[in-house]
Amino acid sequence: MDGTELVHRGADAWNARDREGFIATYTDDCEITAPGFSGKGHQGLTEFWGAWNGGFSDNQVTVRLAFADGANVVEESGFSGTNDGPLAAPDGSQIPPTGRQAAVAFAGVHTVRDGL
Repeated sequence: MDGTELVHRGADAWNARDREGFIATYTDDCEITAPGFSGKGHQGLTEFWGAWNGGFSDNQVTVRLAFADGANVVEESGFSGTNDGPLAAPDGSQIPPTGRQAAVAFAGVHTVRDGL
């Protein structure tokens, strides 16, 4: 499976609320960095999953573009959903849900190793 297929498989699992399927697209020693978040391994992915799915239970990720050059994969995607749960602030406090819709474009940069 090439890297672009992994991006699509991960997004499909995310949208299906299949946490284990999403995590299965990453190596045990992966690193994830996003605005306001940094984590390592499957535990870090579980925390990332919880933060975004806890704050936006109906969210969807739409892969707009994904391309691979060897082991490197870049994706351009969109995230949208309703803020119906609390979000963690940088200081560790909780931001209460607003009930408002949110949509944001994002880019992901991945390195594929051992098919993950």
